[in-house]
Amino acid sequence: MISPTLELDLLRTLALAVDTGSFKQAASIVGRTQSAVSLQMQRLESQVGVPIFQRIGKKLNLTENGKVLLDYARKLLALNDEAIQAVVGTKLQGRLRLGLLQDFAESILPKSLAAFSRAQPGIEMHVRTESSVKLLELLQRREIDLAVYFVKENAAKKPHETRVASIPMVWVSQEQQRPAPPWSLVLFEPPCVFREAAVATLKERRWKQTFSSPSLAGTWAAVSAGLGISVRTPIGVPPGLRVQRQLPGLRKLPTVDVVIAQSSESEPVQRLRQVLDQTVKTWSAGFAVPS
Repeated sequence: MISPTLELDLLRTLALAVDTGSFKQAASIVGRTQSAVSLQMQRLESQVGVPIFQRIGKKLNLTENGKVLLDYARKLLALNDEAIQAVVGTKLQGRLRLGLLQDFAESILPKSLAAFSRAQPGIEMHVRTESSVKLLELLQRREIDLAVYFVKENAAKKPHETRVASIPMVWVSQEQQRPAPPWSLVLFEPPCVFREAAVATLKERRWKQTFSSPSLAGTWAAVSAGLGISVRTPIGVPPGLRVQRQLPGLRKLPTVDVVIAQSSESEPVQRLRQVLDQTVKTWSAGFAVPS
């Protein structure tokens, strides 16, 4: 008996539905209606012959078979994307200098960058992690070719910038901690959009900075140790920490925009920019954070 052939479009929709947390958000990314995505998942279940989703209350979760399928779906999609890049870019050569925030370098982008490097062996890629302000300076001096960083929502657009996503800022604290005034804060030193948002949200309320580190890992360690709470995005928040858009008595934190900017128009830069754009958009769609 010949096994059924899994359709990559269905697997991509499955991965998006899991990453975004709903058929509705997945539908908006793939340009279909929510009912069309539901039908796609039904067709996928028909192909594998077992249920892949189970409803618990109002939430739709993967079955154990669904989790196994998702793991293979990600591998097949990554191999597909890598194969396409390899075929269309076999002649690309050169050096590519990429600047990233620690948030992206330590969480959502390494796999995409690794796949790009395998598909484009002729490209010598150098990755540098810096703050948003520093990355902008490096771009202006043309010391990097491409960068991904945060800017304030509604900030004036600079040349060669593309806003690819808006992500909610969140308070990050220990899982069991219930933050209350006077507020102890773990923050980066200025200039920092997250520091500015925290101070503006607290306004005249009493607060003190208990820890500062230029390292995101240092920030997470301080919050995990109970030295205070911080403001970041949900990207890469370690297990055991709690995220909230709003704390009692305070207004909701704003969103922050993710920008991809370039100082070079070379083909390798344009090709990598497409990869980063798709990756960031897909991940950001899943950041629906509870109040």
